[in-house]
Amino acid sequence: MKLKAVVLIVLVAAFVALLAAKGIMTGSGTEGYSSNEPVPGQVSQSANLIKQAGQDGKPAWLLFHSKTCQPCIEMEKVFNTLKPEFEGKVVFVDINVNDPAEQDLCMEYKIQYIPTTYILDSDGNSVFDFVGVIQVDDMRAKLDAVAVEG
Repeated sequence: MKLKAVVLIVLVAAFVALLAAKGIMTGSGTEGYSSNEPVPGQVSQSANLIKQAGQDGKPAWLLFHSKTCQPCIEMEKVFNTLKPEFEGKVVFVDINVNDPAEQDLCMEYKIQYIPTTYILDSDGNSVFDFVGVIQVDDMRAKLDAVAVEG
C-alpha cells in the first residue's frame, strides 16, 4: 500500500513538472503555449511596423538578426548608426529571429542565415536583400535610393 502511494505521488509530481516545463501553468494569458511558440493569431510588432510602412507609402529596412551572432551585432551597429539619419524617410524594423513572436516573419521572408537585410520600397516590394554584413556607406546608398521625404 505504501509503495502504491509513493508511486502515485511521484507520477503526480512528474506530471506537474511536465506541465510547468511546457508553460501551461504560467498564468500569462497564453495558457497552453510554451514561451518558445508564437501564439496563434498574434501579430508581432515588427509585422505591424511593416504593414504600417506600406500603408503610409514608406520604404522599410528589415534587419533579421540575433543578439548572439557577431556579424549580427555588427549589422545592428550599422542599423543604429543610420536610423537617426533616415528618421521619417525609412521605417527601420529590427527583427530578432529568436523571438517566438517573429517566427511568422522569418518564414514569410524565408530566413535561413543571419544577419539578413531586406529593403522594401514605398509600395512594399523587396528591392534589395543581402545576407551578411554591409558597410555603413554601402547601406546608406541603398537607403538613399528608396528614402522618401518625411
